[in-house]
Amino acid sequence: MSDKNMKIVLSVLTAILLVLIVCLFAFKGGSSRVDLNKLALRIGELRQYRTMNRADVNGAMERAFSRVGYNVVSSTEDNLYPSTSEDAGVNIYVRGYNPFNELKTNKKGVNVVYIRDFDSLLPEELDAYDGIATSSHDFYNYVMSTGYAGVYLPEFTDPSVFYPAPKPELERNLLYVGDNDRHSPAIATVLQTDLPVEIFGRFWQGNIDDKYIKGEYIHDNDLGSYFSSAKINLVNISDRESQVAIIPSRVYDIAASKGFMIAPYNKEIEAVFGDSIPMYKNAEELKSLYEQYINNPEARAEKAEKAYRIAVAEYNVDAFVQRLNGLVEFLINEKKL
Repeated sequence: MSDKNMKIVLSVLTAILLVLIVCLFAFKGGSSRVDLNKLALRIGELRQYRTMNRADVNGAMERAFSRVGYNVVSSTEDNLYPSTSEDAGVNIYVRGYNPFNELKTNKKGVNVVYIRDFDSLLPEELDAYDGIATSSHDFYNYVMSTGYAGVYLPEFTDPSVFYPAPKPELERNLLYVGDNDRHSPAIATVLQTDLPVEIFGRFWQGNIDDKYIKGEYIHDNDLGSYFSSAKINLVNISDRESQVAIIPSRVYDIAASKGFMIAPYNKEIEAVFGDSIPMYKNAEELKSLYEQYINNPEARAEKAEKAYRIAVAEYNVDAFVQRLNGLVEFLINEKKL
């Protein structure tokens, strides 16, 4: 082969090699490219259940993450992985009482699970996530002892939805809002007394005396007014929540509405709210608290004011998102994304 032809061959081979190198880097970059400014909020419930006698917690999170600067894509169990979220660099999985029907974390980005209505993960779920946020002190301690990245993250309220807004026509002596989809220690206890509880929630009809049932549904936009207007709000704390010291978001919502409440005993409520939320351990104590406060508006107002200041200052949705985003930023640095 002549020198001229050899130079031509080498030039062609060099050009091919350069093209292959460029393609390789382009493929590598394309396969790992995610948008760290896009956040996918993947919610473990069906969309129609988002506002059923409780605040739209997920909607509050969406708005708060947007205020941080994220482009938020929200999805629910009926369509957990829409095409619009494929390039999301930050994936927040909102895990309810039941595990996800389908779990496909994106290892090119950051995957954090926030556990609601429950306190732990199944063993096979633990390794799927980069970080774990939990409102249970007990599970948080376990997470940290096993080497996982985690954050203790109590639930929150949204002061743009829950604020003092009493209405005379909504005043009642004893209000309970909640569905009969799980055992309710509060209702089981109050029904042992002759207290005039008024219940709003689904699935109660046919299970208790109809005289207590006043409606099935209160939209979250109206919940705050109901909480503000009731002389006493009865709060439900499940046996599991009491056992692992979780405060449900309903407590923060009532507090932000400046509603006075009494609750089953929960050590975490005592730690956070002190004596601003009176608590009982049996029907006799519940009845005694009712009789103590029902005709004492000054005492109710004093305790409601104290709980209000705690909830709004320390447990608002923006503070919650800032704490959760701190874990996200730590994981982004750890994974060198």
